[in-house]
Amino acid sequence: MKKLVAALIGALVISSTPFACATNTTHPSLSGNQAKAGGTIVDVSIPTTILNTPLTDENGKSFTLNSLKGKTVVLTDFMTTCNDICPMTTVNMRDMAAHFKAKGVASTIVGLELSIDAKRDSASRMKVYQNLYGSSDWTLATSTDANLQKLWKWFGVYTKVVPSDEGVTDWQTGKPVTYDIDHADVVIVIGPDLHWRYLNLASPAVTNPKAPNVLPAKIKAFLSESGKVNLLQPAQPFWTPASVYSALNEIYGLSL
Repeated sequence: MKKLVAALIGALVISSTPFACATNTTHPSLSGNQAKAGGTIVDVSIPTTILNTPLTDENGKSFTLNSLKGKTVVLTDFMTTCNDICPMTTVNMRDMAAHFKAKGVASTIVGLELSIDAKRDSASRMKVYQNLYGSSDWTLATSTDANLQKLWKWFGVYTKVVPSDEGVTDWQTGKPVTYDIDHADVVIVIGPDLHWRYLNLASPAVTNPKAPNVLPAKIKAFLSESGKVNLLQPAQPFWTPASVYSALNEIYGLSL
């Protein structure tokens, strides 16, 4: 799937000017300060309509972003049928969750991987997908198509349904994948006060791409040719867990 960031890049201006608060569901014009390890540090309150959007996690439990108030949330977008970039996003989310747990901050810093594919990403499918990665220390979530479009539109994430490449079969069902979704790849930090504090538009780069178990065997076999390249040689710019730890240190003074 293509990496599409034009919609966000067009709205993002790096400056020293604090960014204005958003009061509606229209994606705000962003400005902020460049983070040391990539991405942009911003500060904008998230509208109530976005915070109260109903979400469902991989265990079928309902929640909202508002229910996570008091926690720092590392948010990314994904879909379980992606064979290009999303698997590496999931590796990073898994590894960050393990790191937060080892540092004793898992109760206050949570990872949230939110789908862009309401039609296919049911709670049960997300649970199977997560189990492949050998951990349940971070959250996968979905919602209705209308809810996901509303939420991701506010964050400026472009999505578009397109025909799937010929010959792609679902890693779970073995049936042909009939459509793909082009989308921007982002990592976002939402603060305990429910302010949007960090944005990185880059592709994910895993810490050790040649490790034998860096990806589940089933997902590694599912990778497209471009996905295999993205695993071993991600395009610049890219983000790693260290990029997020650095941003959390800049914003909150956390030593991770």
